[in-house]
Amino acid sequence: MTERADGAAYSDAVSEYAPLGRGELREAARAGMAVTSGRG
Repeated sequence: MTERADGAAYSDAVSEYAPLGRGELREAARAGMAVTSGRG
């Protein structure tokens, strides 16, 4: 579903996050949440 909303953004996200390990994904998620909640 997400890829239908914005195919280019979805492809960019996949290529950026796919190679990350579990810990790196966790850190990326935390950083993203901090930015979107105004804490980053």
